[in-house]
Amino acid sequence: MRGKKLTSMTQNGGHFEKGRWVEDTEPTPETPSGPSVDELVDEASKSVRRAVGDVTALGRHLFLTEEGRGHLEKKARDAGAALERAVTEVAEKARKTYEKKE
Repeated sequence: MRGKKLTSMTQNGGHFEKGRWVEDTEPTPETPSGPSVDELVDEASKSVRRAVGDVTALGRHLFLTEEGRGHLEKKARDAGAALERAVTEVAEKARKTYEKKE
């Protein structure tokens, strides 16, 4: 060991291979094995439609006037459509970003 500078082998992580220190490379991120983006978007859209339906049903019970129910239903449909558009836009941007990386 005389004359040789010692450095920490654990600083970057590694292992001995055939008597030599080999630094470990960073593991490649694995492709998620969960649902696809399309499946997630579809599920989110269904969830939005269910929520709009729930709010509409609530309006039928809360408001006794046709005008009140109609107003709430229109607002719920508009909000649901806006949310579905936002989900689709975000998913499309994510898909394009992912495709650029490949």
